[in-house]
Amino acid sequence: MRHSILAVALFASFSSLAAPKCPNISELETQYAAPNMEKRSFSNHFNKYLSWLPSYHMVHDQVTASGTVTQITAKFDYGSITHKDLEFEAVEFYYRSESDSNWHYLGEQTTNGDGKAFISLPALPAGQYRIYAGVPADGTGAQGYVTVVEPGTQAVLFDIDGTLTESDAEQIGDYTGIDHASPKDGAYDLVRHYLDLGYQPVFLTARVYWYAKGTRGWLNWMGLPQGFLRTSLSNETSLFKTAEYKTAEINRLEAQGIEVVRAYGNAKTDAEAFIKAGIPASQAFTIGADAGHYGTTPITGNSYRVHLDGLATYPHADCQ
Repeated sequence: MRHSILAVALFASFSSLAAPKCPNISELETQYAAPNMEKRSFSNHFNKYLSWLPSYHMVHDQVTASGTVTQITAKFDYGSITHKDLEFEAVEFYYRSESDSNWHYLGEQTTNGDGKAFISLPALPAGQYRIYAGVPADGTGAQGYVTVVEPGTQAVLFDIDGTLTESDAEQIGDYTGIDHASPKDGAYDLVRHYLDLGYQPVFLTARVYWYAKGTRGWLNWMGLPQGFLRTSLSNETSLFKTAEYKTAEINRLEAQGIEVVRAYGNAKTDAEAFIKAGIPASQAFTIGADAGHYGTTPITGNSYRVHLDGLATYPHADCQ
């Protein structure tokens, strides 16, 4: 039976001196089955044939300030080559909080000509929320995350390709599902170290949205929580406007209450984005052939092992 979403969320009052809530990493790492959707026929008969292709649906993750209404965007398309949008078709949205034992029905929407559908999530208290967007006609769907934060929530930001993976080219394996991209030496330990210290993980990649499915699969294969994953919305952005895109994303995160205390990248565009977004050069790290570009702090040797030794005394996040 479908549940109605709460019209108004009640959340606790914190003093200005209270530390923000720490991310619940065990919750981020827990996997849940998709909600049960009542099967129905496609509105457009053509979409029945379209659904015979592999689905590449995604939900765009969001970070939002507590007490703020959040617009959820989901994108539905099929086919590893064509990426044909699912146009003008009914889709359903569900959500669940860290403490929920079941999915809650959020509402039904219709995709537009770009295969996108939108719905609002009301103001909620700080915490991690999952969103599921599905196509009841064929049972396919995708999961995403909404991270509701309090001011001053400290985060460590990671690029993926060439930063956590061995090279940019290996993303093809994740995309096709043929193989997993090889991790950079020490990449898992690097991310896990900050997670253990209570920092919010942020994965900011220039991979275009249809790589989200493979990217989430790679993070899961690595044993890392998906947390917050941001992909670009177009090939043009990924190929030609990477620095501008990442700068804007970092600024948007900080406007919601995130404090990016450290950032890791490999490309010149990463370095440019970190510095232009106001991350101190001493806390903006780059690895690989362009290590140190734009004044960022270089990590030499194409490995995080020596860098990890220096993190032994890095402080815990200011959270509770």
